[in-house]
Amino acid sequence: MKKMFKFAFLSAIAFVGAVSFTACSSSDDMVESNNPNYDPDTQTVYAQFVFNVASGSTATTRQSEAATQASSSLTAEQFRGIDNSHVMCFINGGGDGHYLTSAATATKSFDMARVANSGTLSNTKSSRVLEMSLPLNTNTMVFYGKAIDETNNYNTFGHLDAFHVEDDLDSTYFQLGRRLTAEKKAEFQEIQKLLAACLTCVMGVKRGTEAVSADDAPTGVASKYGFSIESDYMPNMRWKAYYKEKAGASKTPLTPTSTAEIDAKPLEIKLYRVYKELTTIQTTELRNASGYAIKECVRNLWSIVNSVRCALPTNTEEALAKYMANLIDHELRNYFEAESVPNDGGSVTGVSIKSSKALIDALSADPYWPAEATNASINKPGSSDFPIIYDNNHVVNSAKMEQFPGQYDLPQGSTHIHFDAEKSVFTYADEFNTSAVGNTQFTVDDYYYPAELCYFGNSPVRVSDKEHVVGDYPTSVTTWNTDVTTSWPSDWSVSHVKSSTRSVAMKNDINYGTSLLKTTVSYNTLSLQDNNKNIQQRDYGVTEVNKTINVTGESFKLVGIIVGDQWPKVGWDFLPKTTDPGNTSYRKGYIYDNQITSSGVIPASTTSASDPNYTLVFDNYVSETTQPKVYVALEFQNNSGVDFFGFDNMIPNGGNFYLIGELDPDGKTGPTKPEWHALPPYDVNDTTVPRVFIQDHMTTANFKFDTYSLQHAYLTVPDLRSSSVTLGLSVDLQWSTGLTFDNITIGGGEVTTNP
Repeated sequence: MKKMFKFAFLSAIAFVGAVSFTACSSSDDMVESNNPNYDPDTQTVYAQFVFNVASGSTATTRQSEAATQASSSLTAEQFRGIDNSHVMCFINGGGDGHYLTSAATATKSFDMARVANSGTLSNTKSSRVLEMSLPLNTNTMVFYGKAIDETNNYNTFGHLDAFHVEDDLDSTYFQLGRRLTAEKKAEFQEIQKLLAACLTCVMGVKRGTEAVSADDAPTGVASKYGFSIESDYMPNMRWKAYYKEKAGASKTPLTPTSTAEIDAKPLEIKLYRVYKELTTIQTTELRNASGYAIKECVRNLWSIVNSVRCALPTNTEEALAKYMANLIDHELRNYFEAESVPNDGGSVTGVSIKSSKALIDALSADPYWPAEATNASINKPGSSDFPIIYDNNHVVNSAKMEQFPGQYDLPQGSTHIHFDAEKSVFTYADEFNTSAVGNTQFTVDDYYYPAELCYFGNSPVRVSDKEHVVGDYPTSVTTWNTDVTTSWPSDWSVSHVKSSTRSVAMKNDINYGTSLLKTTVSYNTLSLQDNNKNIQQRDYGVTEVNKTINVTGESFKLVGIIVGDQWPKVGWDFLPKTTDPGNTSYRKGYIYDNQITSSGVIPASTTSASDPNYTLVFDNYVSETTQPKVYVALEFQNNSGVDFFGFDNMIPNGGNFYLIGELDPDGKTGPTKPEWHALPPYDVNDTTVPRVFIQDHMTTANFKFDTYSLQHAYLTVPDLRSSSVTLGLSVDLQWSTGLTFDNITIGGGEVTTNP
């Protein structure tokens, strides 16, 4: 069908059988009936319930077949079945031939449960007959149902937390499935606190008060290399002291108070830079704090510290820096393991996070918890106020730290860490205030599974005084949607159930209540530049050039799609239940789709694209005058073999990053409403209000890398609900009804300065 999803449609429901007696208020309908299936006591007639399925799509990717039945010829094996089915009868005050335009209360409803098992219908065998009864005067029917998922695989087939149908349609609603359930939230937060505490103690390293040998003491280290230390030379013998906002951090922090400041030495500058990079989070930055990101961060940190630990000092200041590096190395070994920590100062390799039990045990005795945090809002690990449960049987003790937060079906970039410079502590933010992308608030609670494949019908009825058999009814969308005598003979009329009625059918099709996003990714150029020039100028005032990455088919792998502007709760017509941004119960969130087709491969070509990926979403209608842009973040894995700089920070090789594309319906003409099924919002117009996602329609977004796209890469997920995001992708947006946006390059230009 040209105006709907280009894949399988539940096209129609017919009510067939011997029915009679009039149900209309007209006196002409009140006649004696000889219909044996009419019950005058209940004023209902018995009928047969018939529905059929057809398809019309050329998409044949793995996920679309599994979740959306998107195949060019639907076979019985591909049909997922229909359950949670509800058929509802209404006496429409608008008169015969009208569908419902607003919520109403059903005269009678039928909870049909499972009306078709998986594998029972196909293009050639598309009908199923059920017995039921209809109230007199019924002139409108509404149908609800959803595809069967017997695997409970929420990532593949989507998930709704609520599929709630009531006779009062105003109380009917459907709600996206939240990824982080309430029962998992406490566990999730404990892991965050645990990882943040480990990083806090590592960065809090200072000269210990424990007894040490003469050789290990700072004076011993210095004298070993022929240097001497004055008694007041070490007033700030802590790692934090190397990070001084003074003269560009060019002075040593360990200068005696009685003498003039002296220049910082090379080994001191290394410690300064590492501390600065770890604890300075830009105003615009969303710092990734997944297990993988922490592991990669520590690997780089440890490698630099190790180069200082193994260096030959040339003066007193460097001797003390070497001593500090030894303390940091010892602390790192409490929480992390490495395959190799070379004693020649080489790079550390094979870093992993220790078990959660080992982390908890180390934290409980760690001497480096910063004094600034004592009696503050965040207390020392092991205290009653620190929310880690020290119980060997507790689930956090078996959590795999490096998989966090993936074990909760959340994107790698969904956790954000901050550093409180005053208290010298790291914290995970429960709610993120993203100043760079609109100052709007969001949390990990705002991530949802894709929608489920839902069916919806809202239609006037056809009636006939002639008894028909199943074989008399149209069995395909094409024949159903026509009034020619070969499909619907002259004994049929669009009317209401009467006492003389013997056959009943829904006039309009049943289609999908959900919407569909089709996504592809390709390259406009195979030579990309990173943001190194701007980052080095911002952080160190030095002039460098950007790194050029020559793309191969393995460089960047698509691993997830995050769709913004989703109201998680929709009403009886599958439109948002509320669009009030102040209503926090229904605030907008993100659909995260991590089931990517063809392993996310993006061909190294400017003429071909990735295989299409399909994501089920809800219609995002707001009003006839206001339709929002939709921001889509594509989650990529960096397999280019090199680290590169994105918008604010480094994207490590093997790590994930995010690029944003903008879908803007402004100035576009909405598609013509389908002739054979109602499409909300219901009004008298023949056109549909243009918006990015329309019920029963497929939106196509073709994203493209441009030369400077990587300069807009975020290490973590930005807020997709704001118009002030930095865009890094080119996109073609095409409605299923034919609107095309050709080669729109948005936000892909060169970054000249970072805010």
